[in-house]
Amino acid sequence: MNDNVKIVVPPLSVIYLYITGSCNLNCRHCWIDPVFEKDGISPDKYLPWADIKKIAEDARELGLGLIKITGGEPFLHPEMCDILYRLKEMGLSLSMETNGTLIGEREAVALKDNAVRFSVSIDGPTAEMHDSLRGVKGAFDRTMTGLKHVRREKLDFQIISCLYRGNSDRLAEMVEFARQVGASSLKINVINSIARSDQMNKAGELLTVPEVLSVYRDFKQELVDLENFRVIFDIPPAFKSLKEIRTHGFGTCGILYILGVLHNGHAGLCGIGLHVKELDFGDLKTLGIKQIWEENAILNSIRENLPHSLEGICGRCALRSYCLGKCIANTYNIKQNLFGAYGFCQDAYSMGLFPETRIVN
Repeated sequence: MNDNVKIVVPPLSVIYLYITGSCNLNCRHCWIDPVFEKDGISPDKYLPWADIKKIAEDARELGLGLIKITGGEPFLHPEMCDILYRLKEMGLSLSMETNGTLIGEREAVALKDNAVRFSVSIDGPTAEMHDSLRGVKGAFDRTMTGLKHVRREKLDFQIISCLYRGNSDRLAEMVEFARQVGASSLKINVINSIARSDQMNKAGELLTVPEVLSVYRDFKQELVDLENFRVIFDIPPAFKSLKEIRTHGFGTCGILYILGVLHNGHAGLCGIGLHVKELDFGDLKTLGIKQIWEENAILNSIRENLPHSLEGICGRCALRSYCLGKCIANTYNIKQNLFGAYGFCQDAYSMGLFPETRIVN
């Protein structure tokens, strides 16, 4: 880092709260790789309310407005419903990612009372397809039961579906399924080779870059006018049309304003800090969130170097100031370089598939 350059510390707008380190499903693609616990949760695998309260109070002074709660599975946390009420009382907006299997009447009411924007993971319109990826027989049926409670409370929610070879030819069915079960939108995430999904990649279950782009193009052509229903296909914005960007935005993560809080009480660059030592920023009780946010060397390096230090095709992309390398955590996991070219984009460029209109010299 150039000592003569004054680093501007942005507000800490969002915390990604990885509130549990366990999950009741054993998903084959999970990049967080939580401990599989079918019944209950071990005391060392969740962050207690007292710790969360202190972190949230201190973070509010840094600009915190939103906490995105994920895991593991958030509803394995024994205090989860109470935590939603307490965080809302602090004036914070809340979102959540859940597998939906543990949503009962109490959980649905808590989501409603606290205006939680939440997504439910479903990877296919049938139990066979969903359970195959989620690693637990009966997961689909339990999620459908959870959605009955969600619909009873008339809650707005999104479905997130992970794209791989096993469901890539069923996306149009997935849209219709999502609408039928009451979702207001569907997000399709491409599975990358990271953590557990490395085994899927070795088995040939992950799609290649040309295959993803082909699925994306065919899927867009299949879609008709979907009134009051939004479909988001999560690929880098360089591959999206200007109309799609104007309608749905760039779909990037806003890394400059986000900090991960892990279930072990540490801060990290999103949840990857659980597995990559260099991206674990330390114990929040010892250092405090203010010190980490303002003084951590990696965070300040990111502030200094994004987007102008991005390498490869990312450094030449016309949308680099918006995309910011798509997912620098994933890039670091693969290349040990935060500012390396995002693998999907670099591979597409090498194959002659990167849009020429998005390349600048």
